[in-house]
Amino acid sequence: MTALGLPGTDPRIILGLEPPAHVLVRLDDGWSPAWLIGRLHCADGWVALVQFVDRTGCEQTVRVPADRVSVPHRH
Repeated sequence: MTALGLPGTDPRIILGLEPPAHVLVRLDDGWSPAWLIGRLHCADGWVALVQFVDRTGCEQTVRVPADRVSVPHRH
């Protein structure tokens, strides 16, 4: 699997997705698969609400800047 828009992802990518959508999200330890479950517009731009499973196996729901979200592409 590769991802479209890595690195320097265009924040407008999340605007073209209908939640829930499968995405990749850049976290502290690299890119991880996640679900885009929402998006918010705030003073600093778009923010994505995503769910992912962390290294301990726990599901996390976090808000991340839209430029840390990419769309996976399968060959």
